[in-house]
Amino acid sequence: MNAKKQVVAVLAAGLLGVVYVSSAAATPPSTDPPEASDLVSGPLDGSAGRHPLRVEQDGVELTVKQPTTVATFDLTYEPLEFSGWHSHPGIVVVVVKSGTVERTTPGKHGHCTTQTFTAGTSFTEVGTHYVANPSATDAAVLSITRIYPTDATVSRIDQPAPDCG
Repeated sequence: MNAKKQVVAVLAAGLLGVVYVSSAAATPPSTDPPEASDLVSGPLDGSAGRHPLRVEQDGVELTVKQPTTVATFDLTYEPLEFSGWHSHPGIVVVVVKSGTVERTTPGKHGHCTTQTFTAGTSFTEVGTHYVANPSATDAAVLSITRIYPTDATVSRIDQPAPDCG
């Protein structure tokens, strides 16, 4: 291999190494993380400790198999802020109070799906996902309800960016 080809091979290997490392690394939120306010939390169904717990009404069912906590709070994404790829213990239900957010989730065959949610709409966060405020001028305010195992030691788990094709 001549010197020019060796340099190209080394540069290509270095770039592949950088791509591999960066794709495996967690993706943090934008430099100013979204601001949470008005946090309220408590054990689900009081402190009765009935597990499993199953409640159903009008075609909606909730089944809990371990001690579970519910937390609610507002989260503000300033213009162009984003969450980075992450997941949460349990289930998160989001209602958009104002503004617009985009939620991206990995799909099959290396493709990701992005959905847009505006004021008055809602979505769930399960598995790995990414949330962003696409507006350069307006904040987006979300009302968040987390339903999670009481013994969870973290509320957010940074995840590597999936291959979105």
